[in-house]
Amino acid sequence: MHRPLTYLTTIGVVSVLCYFFLDLSQTGEETGEDSAATELAFDGYSEGINTVFYNENGDVDYTLRATRQFHLKDQSALLEKPLVRFFENGVSTWNIVAESGLVGGNTEASARLMESIRLSGDVEVHRLDDYGNSTVLSTQLLDIDPNREILETQDPVQMVTASITHAGQGMFADLNRDEIQFHSNNSGHYESQGNHADTEQ
Repeated sequence: MHRPLTYLTTIGVVSVLCYFFLDLSQTGEETGEDSAATELAFDGYSEGINTVFYNENGDVDYTLRATRQFHLKDQSALLEKPLVRFFENGVSTWNIVAESGLVGGNTEASARLMESIRLSGDVEVHRLDDYGNSTVLSTQLLDIDPNREILETQDPVQMVTASITHAGQGMFADLNRDEIQFHSNNSGHYESQGNHADTEQ
């Protein structure tokens, strides 16, 4: 388990201490709950953030970038166009992009502020191995435990590689082990060495 030291580097920060309100009725509609707007109080706003986390050896563990960040009073933060990058031996291994994100709040210590990251809207997980082979995972909602490098979702997921196209409902991925598990409704096809497309159910 990674226990990152939270050295924070913020680029182009504009601190504006005022209050904003965000209409989250769309979230309520997606979950089938009451679509009444939820009001959240902002106490800070930043542009062009770049947050870097180092592990106990002083190496870059992961980074979090976003075009904008709205800091909420419960110590959580809303992100626009977030980019999460995981590193191994100084090299970026997994890159994750989305339309928006939410960094978990309600934590007493700032060192625990990044214990959870929720990404939503056209989420894509990109991986390029040592041989140049690409893996792309696509979904609409993704929960990230950055300290353990765990990805989870209950939403539909599609995985595309050079030889495999796979779809399933729900996913658990351990990036440290390069393991991806789909929960149900699995389907897809792969290209065999003879260039024949085989279908799996």
